[in-house]
Amino acid sequence: MATTPQPDEDRGTAAGATVKSAGRVLEVLELLGNVRKPLSASEIGRLLDYPKSSTNVLLKYLTNLGYLSFDPDTMHYFPSLRVTSLGAWIPAALYGMGDAASMLQELHDVTGETVTLSMRSGQAMRFIRVLPGSFFIALKMDEGTVAPLFGTSVGAAFLATRPPAEVERLADAARSMARTRVARQAIDQTLESLPQVRSTGYSVAFASLFPDTGAISMALPPASDGNVLVLGVGGLSDRIRRNERTIARAMRSAITTHLVAPARN
Repeated sequence: MATTPQPDEDRGTAAGATVKSAGRVLEVLELLGNVRKPLSASEIGRLLDYPKSSTNVLLKYLTNLGYLSFDPDTMHYFPSLRVTSLGAWIPAALYGMGDAASMLQELHDVTGETVTLSMRSGQAMRFIRVLPGSFFIALKMDEGTVAPLFGTSVGAAFLATRPPAEVERLADAARSMARTRVARQAIDQTLESLPQVRSTGYSVAFASLFPDTGAISMALPPASDGNVLVLGVGGLSDRIRRNERTIARAMRSAITTHLVAPARN
């Protein structure tokens, strides 16, 4: 005989369904952000492995809320401008009168390389903003990509801002998770590089995430909440090596202009 679910079971089932739906909303938006082109409902369902019926319901719901636009001629969906407003306030909240978005765009225009903004996430650095390079061959990565705290230029730039005791704690935690000799060497090499990073004000690394690529990273002034974000410029190794000093000067200039200098009327 079938039993009637108890109230706690009902709440658990409803909560699980809600969490699943919330996850799918984010997956749809991230998919469209990655492909950067309109997609049909069938394409979205196929790429995310969603049932057809639930895909259609979800897309119509997001369209009704104003987060997706729907073209009835092509039957394609695309994020609306309302999506861009979701995080538009974050740089201003972190940096007050500073304009992080303009800083990133200026650096992108000057260097032509991929420009990133990242923040610490546990034992990693997460790229929260990526402006792809304009060169025919450029460093490509998605927003949300994570990089190890040790062994990368963004990680070294962040670690150089931390007190020695904190760096040691993070290094000990990284060693406890290291499974290969290469990973352990990356920790030691990063620690050895920190005095140089503090001296020059930026870090440089090659082939740390992708082969034949390099990156220059510079920590930003602490945000209003105390967090330290890292500005990065990455591209082909030869270009980064050849233009290291020029890129570093451009990074300092962009930071000073948009985050440090007093607001201009």
